[in-house]
Amino acid sequence: MEYSKRPMRRSALIGPWGVGAIVPFPNDEALMVTGLDAWRYQKEQPFIITDERLTKRLGVKELRWPPDFRERNADPENCNIKIPTVRFPRWHYCPFCGSMEKTTFYRESLPECDQFQWPNGRVCSSKGKFRRKMIPERFVVVCPEGHIDDFPIAEWTHSGEQNIAYTYDPNTCRIRRSTGGSSANLSGVHYTCTCGAHRSLAGATSKGALAKIGYRCRCSKPWLGLEGDEVCPADPDQIKVVLRGATNIWFADTRSSIHIPIGDNVEDSTIAGILRDNFEDINSSRVDGGLNRFVIDYIAKKNHVDKDRLYQAFVNAANYREGTIEITEDMTEDEYRLEEYKVLIQNSGNDVEDFHCINYPIKNYSSLIHKYFKSISLVPKLRETRAFVGFSRLDAPSKRIAESKKELRLGNEEWLPAIEVYGEGIFFEFDEEKLTEWANKPNVKERINILNHSYHNAKFGVDDPGNLRPEFILIHTFAHLIINQLSFDCGYGSSSIRERIYCEKSSDNLKMHGLLIYTASGDSEGSLGGLVRQGETGRIEDTIISAMENASWCTSDPICIQSAGQGPESLNLAACHNCTLLPETCCEIGNRLLDRGTVVGTLADKKMGFFADIINAGDE
Repeated sequence: MEYSKRPMRRSALIGPWGVGAIVPFPNDEALMVTGLDAWRYQKEQPFIITDERLTKRLGVKELRWPPDFRERNADPENCNIKIPTVRFPRWHYCPFCGSMEKTTFYRESLPECDQFQWPNGRVCSSKGKFRRKMIPERFVVVCPEGHIDDFPIAEWTHSGEQNIAYTYDPNTCRIRRSTGGSSANLSGVHYTCTCGAHRSLAGATSKGALAKIGYRCRCSKPWLGLEGDEVCPADPDQIKVVLRGATNIWFADTRSSIHIPIGDNVEDSTIAGILRDNFEDINSSRVDGGLNRFVIDYIAKKNHVDKDRLYQAFVNAANYREGTIEITEDMTEDEYRLEEYKVLIQNSGNDVEDFHCINYPIKNYSSLIHKYFKSISLVPKLRETRAFVGFSRLDAPSKRIAESKKELRLGNEEWLPAIEVYGEGIFFEFDEEKLTEWANKPNVKERINILNHSYHNAKFGVDDPGNLRPEFILIHTFAHLIINQLSFDCGYGSSSIRERIYCEKSSDNLKMHGLLIYTASGDSEGSLGGLVRQGETGRIEDTIISAMENASWCTSDPICIQSAGQGPESLNLAACHNCTLLPETCCEIGNRLLDRGTVVGTLADKKMGFFADIINAGDE
């Protein structure tokens, strides 16, 4: 298929669409983004994103911006920097007469109705020169292993007791799709074949419906051009028929990283700049375990700086890096974030860097919040790199990075698509002593045990044998409540503010108890300064108090606050769309593991909440 000429923002190829996703285009056209093997670049260097930490974490050599022809050439006809796609679903039908045709992955344009003259019903005129464009079938078949295929229309139409006498012959049979009648559900969608077979879609989405007609997943991967000829290990009863536009048909697996400054404590700005630009190369090309002094001296001479001071700056940066956890693909997300946590709880970076953090001890703020936090950091400047490592279907991603990457290409190229965004944020460092004291209360443990039961029976927690920590539930819920309040106070849309949690779910090996609330985007919304301004003394206290007061009562109470399990896989307690849930772009774990009860208490135990006292104090 020729490269598609449909425009798309390059950031959209990280999410909500990417490799393996069905992208809806105008005029009822559906295309699937191909694997990375088919992506082509004119010149690689302008597309490279430098983030050594994330590159090591993902086990690749490069991170690249998705191609964008608008930045390379004003004339799209003479530019080959485009993202190729395949046509999926392949089954199409005429919106007027219902005639169906199964096209190929590589057809350039939408198929046109051949104006077949059906014996009854609406028929496209055979004399007209205008031929209607067909539109793609609404239903597809999805496998929990990540495979996707066309709905088996021919097999479905010729199955069932009423169709025993009919056999599908692709050379002679013509299938027609029709809708209508008195029913608005699946029974109102009918397939009819010229051989006499007919069947509605009633029951197609029920468990095991496809297995009954002999359909088995064939490991089809349209984004890689594989129609499928293997035996899938998935249970046939788990194969599902879903709408091609359903939200569970594709989940992006993205990993992000906050830029950590190198050389931010170096007083000489020239040496600091040299250190930032060359440290990773110097540190990775050591000689007999030591830094290459010859190369450092050459860099110093070239930039007219003192060679001894420059060498010492490299040594200090290397010693700091050696004190951190080695970055590998197998490390946990919490281990990876530990280095970020360390720079967020202190003064780090500067205005010249892509990261600037100003830490204030909690004594600088009102006494109303002293007992809850240790410090608050204002982050006027940050850079985040978001990389696309894979995807899943039906359920949120749960594979390891190495397994996810295998689904993106057939070859062995070692790069992944990524984007850079810039923004600002507020970091809350919770008081560890107060948190531990609260988490050890019997009533708190009893409430979290309710959530633990659902957690261990859910697919989301299948790889975690440990019990959920009250501290994590508290910090995560607090993040949602604060984001809701900040969207009112600052004027940002709630979907543009994100959370980044620095707290382990089921262990406390790293001793992290922090939360970064930030906004970061490719446009001006990520750098207006409103978020940092709201974190200043005299402002953030009011935001926290207002958030807690609003959380003390939900319009769905008492049903919400007394819930024993709601949301995805019943992984929330007192948390619903009226009080706590946020747009999916804001939450790191898909609006799961939330409970207002841990924050403000419940109707039966108002003092159980970590912030229960602040509500009464705010009223005084």
